[in-house]
Amino acid sequence: MRGVAAFCVFLCHYFYTCFVIAVGWGSEGSNYHFLKLPFIRLFYSGPPMVCIFFVISGYALSLKPLKIIHSVSSPTSSSTISSAAHGEKQQEHNDYSKLLDTLSSLVFRRGLRLFLPPAISTFLIVLLLRLGVYEWNRSFASDAEFLRNVQEIHYTRFDSATEQFVDWGYAVLNFVHLWDWDAFAGSTGIDVHLWTIPVEFRASMVLFLTILGTARLKPGVRMGVVMAWCGFAFLWERWEMCLFWMGMVLAEGDVVREMEVKQEKGREEGGLSERRGGGGVLPIVEPTAVAMTGDVMLMPQQRPHKSRRHPQPHPGATAQGVSSDMYIVGSEDEASHSSTYPHSSNNLSSTSSRRRSGSAPLLSTTPSISYPFYESRQARPSATTSLLPPSPPGHAILPTILLTISLYLLSQPDINSHLTPGWITLTSLIPPWWTEHYRFYQSIGAVIFVYAVSRYSSSAPTAVASSTMTAPIFSSYFNPRTFFESSVAQYLGKISFAIYLVHGPVLHTLGYTVMNFVWTQMTGTETDGQYIIGFLLASLLVVPMVVWVADVFWRGVDEPVVKFARRVEERVVVAGG
Repeated sequence: MRGVAAFCVFLCHYFYTCFVIAVGWGSEGSNYHFLKLPFIRLFYSGPPMVCIFFVISGYALSLKPLKIIHSVSSPTSSSTISSAAHGEKQQEHNDYSKLLDTLSSLVFRRGLRLFLPPAISTFLIVLLLRLGVYEWNRSFASDAEFLRNVQEIHYTRFDSATEQFVDWGYAVLNFVHLWDWDAFAGSTGIDVHLWTIPVEFRASMVLFLTILGTARLKPGVRMGVVMAWCGFAFLWERWEMCLFWMGMVLAEGDVVREMEVKQEKGREEGGLSERRGGGGVLPIVEPTAVAMTGDVMLMPQQRPHKSRRHPQPHPGATAQGVSSDMYIVGSEDEASHSSTYPHSSNNLSSTSSRRRSGSAPLLSTTPSISYPFYESRQARPSATTSLLPPSPPGHAILPTILLTISLYLLSQPDINSHLTPGWITLTSLIPPWWTEHYRFYQSIGAVIFVYAVSRYSSSAPTAVASSTMTAPIFSSYFNPRTFFESSVAQYLGKISFAIYLVHGPVLHTLGYTVMNFVWTQMTGTETDGQYIIGFLLASLLVVPMVVWVADVFWRGVDEPVVKFARRVEERVVVAGG
């Protein structure tokens, strides 16, 4: 999901230089091109993707700390220690100590993870500028004949290299902007697209403080408190913080369900042990269907673990892990190595096929667990189907309804939604104090979208009772998770942060060069048809170039930065910390 969203952001910044894409279909009695219709416009819309990023980030950053918090009072964990009061207190102390260690690590490495790659990417821009590469297209970058809509800042070349690098240094210092909540505070003219990174950092710090402050609350109370804060943030138009907190709420719900599944599984295995040999004397052989691989798609991809009971991390996980995390997701350790996808429900066929093919889970780096939404009403699963009961008929109908609603809300036009058919009434309901109208429904849609997609199964089960085939058949024909779990989406997830960082300079150098050549030497721009054909021809080179440069940056910069942050932490923390 991250990778696809990052690619859509790139397309937004590519398309909006040439075409008016911010207005909706039918706005102001014109703009009737079908590409501006709801749903379709999401393929090249950037702002909705930012909202999705922030929900994902809140989920990923809070998942591991929340798992630790729940382990304090988990019956599963408490059964492994002495029942004496002293032993229970010692276990609780150890768990909270682990929580503090985790939060300390997240806070310490967050700045390095978020700010060091952009510092390197902008430094490379300065080098290209001094080498004269940016001068190739300086006149083109401001020529309205070619770039007919948005003409982005084309970084200025100073008279001396010293002035240039001093300006870069000041820009980097200003980029690490912590001191106010202006959405574009810290943004730099070196690459105007990077404004979300300071926002991500500030929101992450508040999220970590929230986790710490609510750590000792009961789960229901904690969720209520965070939901109240979401509402308070929404009233103050702090949409970014609201999305981070809603990601935490989704993670809390998943952790609660996971603990319930573990407890239920423990009771089932306990009963099986008593039937076989009593007291667990005889070994219990798990059914093959109990194999659970990660099915989530909000985090960077990892290969399935070889062991179910003691999963091993992906090669290089301690230093790299989810190195391809999106700029709003954070580093591999910030997104738990035991992540589970929100509200996912796995099945034997999907997990087994992924193990055989070696395809990577989309969020989790350790086994995830399906959630028994209908446990009390279904028969126990057989060893040939799934750990959990088959889903009841129609289980994909509600997610599909929610998905449709979320996609429509995400399609809110960035400009003049109050003049757009289908949005006039909805826009009138936006509170008058909201200055960025387009963020209102896009934020709501992002939360619903992440939740709705997560409610689909990875793929339709093959071994289920005939009475339960309605929903699996339906979801097999319309299952967004199949798309997000594809190899292309997984690859884009790996390089998503790099796509975000390099697509700007690639467009301003190689991209503008190709576009200029195609329009001036091949198609011309005299008619709209010539202009569009030239743009499409240029895209055949520009899009692959952005992906290739992003891949190089991911391998050469992004992954080493993750390892570097981990090494720095290991060297400076106190012994036993």
